[in-house]
Parts: sequence; C-alpha cells; structure tokens
Amino acid sequence: MYATMLLVLLFTILINYNVESRSNRIRRIVGGIEADVAPYNVPVTYVNYGEKTATVHGLLTNSTYYSFRGLRYGQSPTGARRFQRPKKYILEGNYNATEYPPPCIQPEPGTGNIIGKEDCLFLNIFTPALPEGDKGLPVILWIHGGGFKYGSASQYGPKYLMKKDVVVVTIQYRLGTLGFLSAGSSDFPGNAGLSDIALAIEWTKNYIAFFGGNAKKITVMGQGTGGSCALLVAMSKLAKGIPRAVAAMSGTAISNWAIDKTPTETAKEVAAYQGCPVNNTVSMIKCMQKVDAAAIVKGDDHIESARLKNRGFLSGLSGLLGSSPAIEGVNDGRSLPGLIQRDPLEDMSAGRRPSIPLLTGTTRDETKRAVNDKFKEEIESQLKSIPGYINEVLVEELQTLTGLGLSNANYTNPFWSVLDPLNFRPYLQSASNSIVDSFSKVSEATTDALFNLPAFMTANLWSKNNTPTFMYRFNHSGMAPKGNRFLNGLPLVSSNITTDEDDTICHGDELAYLFEPLNLDGTPLKDSQISNQQDEVVRDIFTQTITDFAKDGQIYLHGRAVPAFTGDSNNFVEISSNPEISNKFRYCEMALWAGLGERLKDASCQAQNTLLGALGAPVAPLMNIPVQLGTGKMTNAQSIPFGTLEKIAAETLQEATM
Repeated sequence: MYATMLLVLLFTILINYNVESRSNRIRRIVGGIEADVAPYNVPVTYVNYGEKTATVHGLLTNSTYYSFRGLRYGQSPTGARRFQRPKKYILEGNYNATEYPPPCIQPEPGTGNIIGKEDCLFLNIFTPALPEGDKGLPVILWIHGGGFKYGSASQYGPKYLMKKDVVVVTIQYRLGTLGFLSAGSSDFPGNAGLSDIALAIEWTKNYIAFFGGNAKKITVMGQGTGGSCALLVAMSKLAKGIPRAVAAMSGTAISNWAIDKTPTETAKEVAAYQGCPVNNTVSMIKCMQKVDAAAIVKGDDHIESARLKNRGFLSGLSGLLGSSPAIEGVNDGRSLPGLIQRDPLEDMSAGRRPSIPLLTGTTRDETKRAVNDKFKEEIESQLKSIPGYINEVLVEELQTLTGLGLSNANYTNPFWSVLDPLNFRPYLQSASNSIVDSFSKVSEATTDALFNLPAFMTANLWSKNNTPTFMYRFNHSGMAPKGNRFLNGLPLVSSNITTDEDDTICHGDELAYLFEPLNLDGTPLKDSQISNQQDEVVRDIFTQTITDFAKDGQIYLHGRAVPAFTGDSNNFVEISSNPEISNKFRYCEMALWAGLGERLKDASCQAQNTLLGALGAPVAPLMNIPVQLGTGKMTNAQSIPFGTLEKIAAETLQEATM
C-alpha cells in the first residue's frame, strides 16, 4: 500500500512539473497583491484588485486565443446617473465572461427599430496567452467609430491581431444624446461618453495584467470618431500617464466632427423634441433623465434627418448631425477637471499634449463612395444649378468647416491660414468639365479638407520637439469587406457597393485588414471571409505595422525602421501589397488647404499651378497669395491673363520634353 501511495505521489509531482515547465505561469502580483494562477490552457483567470477577488471564466476560441467577453468596467449609467460621469466597477466573485455584452442603445439602420441597452459600459478582452511571468504583452485598446451614434465593442473580431502577440481590448461607450449631450456651460459640460472611454482606459490599466497584458504598454487606438476620441482622451488629464502611444485612423482631435461648435443649440434641439425645457439647464436635465432611452434615440434620428435636409451633404460627410464632444472650459477649481478644456488645435499648437508616439493616417478616397452614391443627386443638382459651384461655393464652405481661420480673445492660430478660393481653381479644374470629372473633384476636395488636412496638421504639430510621429495612407482596394460592414448607418459610408468601385478605397475600408467584421452583438456576418491572396498580404502588412507600433512606438518596413514624420519632409507609408515610404504627403494640396504660401512657391507646386491653369481657369498669383483669417474671402487677388498662362504652360511643357 505504501508503495502504491508513493507511486501516486511521484506521478502527481511529475504532472505538476510538466505543466509548470510547459506554461511557466506564476502568480500575478499587481500593486503588491498576489492573485492565484489558473490551470494551464484553461480559459479562467483570478483577479485580486481593490481589496476584492474575482474568478473570471472566459473562452478558448479556436484553440488559439482566450476571449473574456462582456466585462463590466462602469456601473449602470441609468436613472439619476444618466448624463453623469461613470462610476468605476470593481470585479468581485465568480464572473461569467463568455457572452458578448449588449451594444449601447442606438438605431438599427434601415429598420426604424432601436437596439441595445442604456446600461452598456462593458468591454471585451482577447489575449493569445494568459499571464506567464511578469512581463505581459503589449495592449491595443480599441475605440470603435460610428459618428458618435453607431457601433459596439463586439463587432471587431480580433483573430488577425491575435497572430501578432498583442492583447486587444475593445470597449463601448454611451452614444448620441445619452453620451454627448452638453449645455455648453460649466453646470452641464457633457462629454459623458468620453468619460466612459477614460474610465475604460483606467480600468484596463488596473486589470490587464491579470489577462496577460502589460499595463505600461497600452496603445489607445480608434477609427473615425473613435480616432478623434483616442486623441481627445489621450490629451486629457483624466488619462494622463496611461497611454504609452496613440493611433488615430481617419479621424483626429481636430477633425471637423471632433468638437460640437454649437452644443447649446444641439441641446435645445434635443430637449425641444422631447418636450423638455430649453432655457434652464437644471430643468432640462431633470426632464431628460425621465425620458425613455428609446425615445431619446428616436429623437436623435429625427434631428439627424432634419440637419441633413437643412444643411446639405457636407453635414453628412463632416458629421455635424447630433450631439458630440464639447469644450468644457478651463477648470475653475469647483469641480473635477474638464476632459476637453480648450480647443484641441489650440492645445496642440501650444504643445499641451503628451509626449507619446502617434500613428495617424487616412484611406485614399475617404468620401468618394458617399459622393457618388448617397449624396449623388444633391451634388449633381448643385453642379448643374450653380455656375462654378466647386470653385466658388464648395471650397469656401469646406474652408469654413476646417476652422483654420477661427480666433478668439485668448488664441489666434499661429500656423495655418485661409487662402482665397481663387487659388484652388487649378487644383480643382476639370479637364473635360464632364459631370463624372466634377464628381471626382468633389470627392477629392472633401477628402482633402475633411480627412487629409486634419491628419497632416495633427502629424505636423505632434512631431514638434521630436515626438515620434508616423503617418500612413491606406492604398489597397481588394475583395475584403468594406467600411459599411463596420459602420452601417453612418452617412459617410455607402451600402451600395458595385464592381465599378473596385478601385475605390473609402472610409472604413481598411478595417477588414485589422479586424474580422461581426454583427453588433458579436455574431458572424454573412460573407465576411471573402478575400484574395493580395488581401492576405496587405492584412499581414497592416496588422504587423499596427502591432509593431503598439510594441515599440515605431513602425518598420522591409525590416527597417521607418523615418518619423517631419514638418519638412512629410514622410508617410503607402499601405499596399507593395508598401513603400513616400514623402511630401499631398504636398501642394495641403499647402492650399492649410494656407502655406511659402510651400506653394515650391517648383513642383508652381508647375502644377501653371499646367492646370492652362486648362482654362484664372489663377491668383502664388508669389503674392492673399490671406484673410476666418472668412475665406479674397482681399487682393488678381487673375493672370489667359494668354500669359497659355504661353507659360507651353514653355513649361516644351522644357519638360527637352
């Protein structure tokens, strides 16, 4: 009997030794507190934080990575807590993390239905390995886009990124009026949704080590409005010191939609629709807290439709359709610090930003699909009914949206200015004056003004003082699912995608090269696996670029570090099946939109101006460019005679062929 017991004991020791040698998993020590180690290859982790312990059960997905779904990070923001900053949730007891959470309440596009719940402050954690040793893997915290109105944490499948040894955290936050209602005053500044994001970032820092992540290597990342949120929160005091790096795809803190310039007007529209007081903030909020959440969402839909009708297609492209983040004002010491205390452009210009690496970029044709589909009839009507619409109307409207010329008593923009629209004529002149060419110019102008310009300006300002800054342009059109599979309902994306647009790369089209598209509740989408060999190559390149940035705050190409963006060279990476490093990102076009007169004197811009001008458009002299801040109006522009342009163009062409 003793011999049998001895054999059993030896067998047990050998098994335990074998498990430990395979897994090397040890007790996690966070904040000086130990947490038990989970069994090898079992989707469970033990948490000990805030004087509370929890056992969190997840899933082992496809035998390749662990999923912990529907983890609550904030207490329910309902009832008296509606519109208020969220309160942290601490895990305790047995926690079942095997089901995706409900999305935040929102309209279901095309159906008139309302989906999701108001109690929605949850996140998902995906990790290729549970804690092994003390190091932990780099973490990507993903903030979904969707115009502050649509989207969830569960529609971004992580399987492609899981191959790159990073932990991925996908979060959700209150949307629409419930997340961003603001009276534009100190008694009700708004930004509840941004506060949700800040809390999710803090929660991740506190807990991620228990899930195999490194709390000191968190990269905050988002796309579209999610990219704007990533930068807004990274620049705030609420998240100070937590993000190690920030990545903003097709949206930054100075994108037109990032800040509601008229939050009081928006709040009054919202309250009036619900029959609530509009002239007393306290009465307004108390009333709005009693309105059914679904009714609030339907009100948001009504306001979006009305604004699209009254303000036109540019409001759809630029996101001016409802409640969004608002400037709260500098903290006066009577309450918690504001999340957005000043205009983000002012803060960036003054150097008030964290000195952490930034990666930002755009797709090649951000607005083209919406211009040629959803807003086609409206744009065609403008082109036909307004002579010179693109040069004489569209440019000035876009200049107003960029807000570069705006100034106030405390701040005047020192870097950028507004050129007279006359200078844009060579850039936007159509070679054939056909309607097809005109649509192409509308999409080019809106993509430059609403997407490329904010990305360029953000990279330019962030790179000052040698802060590592990197820029890309996504330049691959393949068979992978398009942006509408992630951003359904957003006016900027189109659901009518035809084979004629195979070479078009629009807003959100890069997402399927990082994530597997899923439904809002995390269930599979039909036909979401379509791709070809080139798609797989680009997916590997893009996921590697993103994960390299998360690991090192640096990106690489062909095994070599990519030079950082500088204000002089404007380095960027073209993401395609054959990626390359380029410079002078939209060099002359950005000079026009940002009012960089000196840059327009560059020989390449002068040649472009001269040759295009010969097509028949009068051009303002580039050596003496007129500027008037805030209006976009001409001050002292003069046209060059057509005969002179033709002569110069002929001479230039002759020189080019010699």
